[in-house]
Amino acid sequence: MRRLCTTRPLAKSQQTRQRIARLENLVTEMRDMVQSSHQPSGEIALPSETLSNPGPSLARPDGRVTDDMGKLNLTDDHAVYTGSSHWVTILEDIQCLKDEVSEEYSSNTSLELTLFESFDADVHGSPAIRTSLLSSAPSLTREQILDMIPPRKVVDRHVSHFFNAFDMAPFLLHRSKFLAEYANFWSNPSATPIMWIGLLCSVMTMSAFLQQQDVVALGMPTAESQDMLENYRTLTIHCLVAGDYLQPGRYTIETLTLHFGVDQNVNLDASISNWVLIGVVIRIALRVGLHRDPSHWPGIRPLQAELRRRLWMTLYQMDFFTSTQLGLPRIIKDSQSDTRPPAHLFADDIGFEHDQIPPERPLTGPTPLLYVIQRHKIIQVSAEIYDATEAGPPTSDTSAVLAAKLERAIDAIPSWLKYSSLETSIADNPATILHQMFLDILIHKATYLLHRRSFVKGSVGEDSTKSNQLCINAALAILEHQRRISEETKPGGLVFGIRWKVATSLSHEFLQATMMLCFALSRFNGGHDSTTNSCAAHRRGDIFEALTLARSLWEKNADRSIEAQKAVKAITTVLQQDLDRSSAPSVAASDGFFDPMIGVDAQNYIGSFDYGQNMALDPSFLAVDDDVGAFGTILDDFVTEQSNM
Repeated sequence: MRRLCTTRPLAKSQQTRQRIARLENLVTEMRDMVQSSHQPSGEIALPSETLSNPGPSLARPDGRVTDDMGKLNLTDDHAVYTGSSHWVTILEDIQCLKDEVSEEYSSNTSLELTLFESFDADVHGSPAIRTSLLSSAPSLTREQILDMIPPRKVVDRHVSHFFNAFDMAPFLLHRSKFLAEYANFWSNPSATPIMWIGLLCSVMTMSAFLQQQDVVALGMPTAESQDMLENYRTLTIHCLVAGDYLQPGRYTIETLTLHFGVDQNVNLDASISNWVLIGVVIRIALRVGLHRDPSHWPGIRPLQAELRRRLWMTLYQMDFFTSTQLGLPRIIKDSQSDTRPPAHLFADDIGFEHDQIPPERPLTGPTPLLYVIQRHKIIQVSAEIYDATEAGPPTSDTSAVLAAKLERAIDAIPSWLKYSSLETSIADNPATILHQMFLDILIHKATYLLHRRSFVKGSVGEDSTKSNQLCINAALAILEHQRRISEETKPGGLVFGIRWKVATSLSHEFLQATMMLCFALSRFNGGHDSTTNSCAAHRRGDIFEALTLARSLWEKNADRSIEAQKAVKAITTVLQQDLDRSSAPSVAASDGFFDPMIGVDAQNYIGSFDYGQNMALDPSFLAVDDDVGAFGTILDDFVTEQSNM
């Protein structure tokens, strides 16, 4: 049924008319299936004969993209992508067949237009008050929303702070374009699209969040800043609902992405709701075709193409971090996306007047744009590692291939972005110092993801010994970053002036490293595995010291993070176990390290912790074969011993 229109000459044959009728009936039946079942259009099954014919490849030998790429209906206010296997793409063949018959047939109303109008009418005919994934309450009216927008002087400050303080701003919005729309908004607010107003509210929300980080760091009362943040966040939700975000138009993806960015970072603990939310955002992004490179459609202007690439890369990274935080599958499938990374260009390098993308800026100097682009290369390899290891232990060949890919990605990092000790970086820009630390943490995270199953299982052999060493070294390095970041974000520290850039999402990486070392130390003390024992024994002192320091850092957040409380309990237990079983009496708890937290009963503090369930806060941490219970068993034995004393 693919490519029915070829070089056949025009004719009014009865056979051609019959083929048109059959195709029309097929499309009509599929449309009715969508309307009756209320399924998303992308999930309708095509007839078996269509599925069995995958059609020609994506690109011709000459490099030109064929029509089998799919459809992208793109206007100033709307974008809808439809894959080549979807029923709507059959309409192209129908239109092509129409050209083969009489002029009177082709002069009739376009079947494509008729079907789209019929289908869209059913979609947009939904009630004004509807259940939303973001809010089940009725949306506010435009007038109510506008009445809640602060005075322009206040909004001006938020917009300025957003563009000058938020590193990801250039990846979401084009400064000049946004400011022109911003001026138009104040000239005529009632004529501004409701989704653009939502975008403005999300900009204010992100600005309020960044300001709140300063308030927290300075130890000032947070009630006022929290109220401001929540008000702007609620306004954003009302705009998303009023603008029907499930039918994406201009500004929808940008607004949702900023909204998610705040929700992801406002809480220290990982939340399943954020994983669900990023799934919604990505699926809407798929709906507008962000996963396909804009070069497939020459009608997309260069600036618009670059903004689409930047936005897709941002969502890709958000998907990776959110999924690994919860140990759940990523939403994005690399095999179904071909969007290439954006060019290294500043906001003023490209405008809507350009017909071609200007030459990229050099990749040698430190810039926020270049850092995110370089980070993306490591994340892509890390995501591939995560996908390959999540379902089960990878084969030796797979591990070797992934390790080689990671090594190549690391080698390709520019020298200015490679981490070196802070003592040798004191003259570097504070943002560059943080970027180096963040990227080094990500590299160690990728190393852990690749070797974690062998590390936890504790197999015997050369490969397992190497995995244990790499995982323990990675965890120690990550906790050293936690310590230095904590020090240097204090008043007088190297990065105190940009302390708000330390993302709360790093808490997961620190937490994972903490649990890895707790696991290693506990297995060493329990004597359950000689391979792990040799690695842990070699670095036992380093592990003990790192966990001691980490405990004090987790305690600082224990009053506002359940995960921090669990980390404190875990460290307390394994270190006490190590002291009890150690033959080195010089290591004593006389400094109050094992004193109970204020207001917490010591026995309840340790005994109430469900070790088997909570030591691995990443659900994938202990999800390997039969050796998963050793850690919890050892700790349970320790608690039993304590209760009998």
